[in-house]
Amino acid sequence: MSRVAGQRNSEEVIVNGAIRALSRHGVRRLSMSDICEESGVSRGTLYRYFKSKEEVLDAVNSRIEDTMRAAYDDAVAARPDPAERVRVVLEVAISFPERFPHMRQMIQLEPGVALAFMTRELPTIAKFASEYLKPALAESPPVVQGILTERQITEIFMRLVMSSFLIPTPGSAKLAARLADLWDSLTTSDESAAAPRQRRMRAAR
Repeated sequence: MSRVAGQRNSEEVIVNGAIRALSRHGVRRLSMSDICEESGVSRGTLYRYFKSKEEVLDAVNSRIEDTMRAAYDDAVAARPDPAERVRVVLEVAISFPERFPHMRQMIQLEPGVALAFMTRELPTIAKFASEYLKPALAESPPVVQGILTERQITEIFMRLVMSSFLIPTPGSAKLAARLADLWDSLTTSDESAAAPRQRRMRAAR
């Protein structure tokens, strides 16, 4: 194994350990010792790659962003039809807690910290998601008529999705389908689209 590959592997082990430690201790109580314990590395090794807890958390955030981008890319590649784009993006967004189970545990441990994080990251999340939603939003009636911008619509979607993380209900898993159906009903006037929408709504109940 090359030196670069070895370094990358060590950093990955540490980030994986940090994610597990976060689910146990939350952000406020997380210590470098906790990260060492979960990662199975010595303090010397940990500090060789990360000088502080904040650097580790930045690496965790980068991992989350890379994983979500890959999830969006894969979902869009599998279902490239722009007419399906809102549904595809919302399905990926709503699956966030399943892709990162530690985040659900962190929300339960420290809801205030989770809320602060989501509030701080919302602009970035909205900008990120808008890249994938653009094919569906650019020519949509709200944008064409100047009622809302693509970014504003994306932020509304992401706010609703993120609210389901903080206030989970039995219907949260179906939120993506319901939002997509609502979007279709608001932006599609062609009567030929009514039957497919009705079938999707019945399936989402």
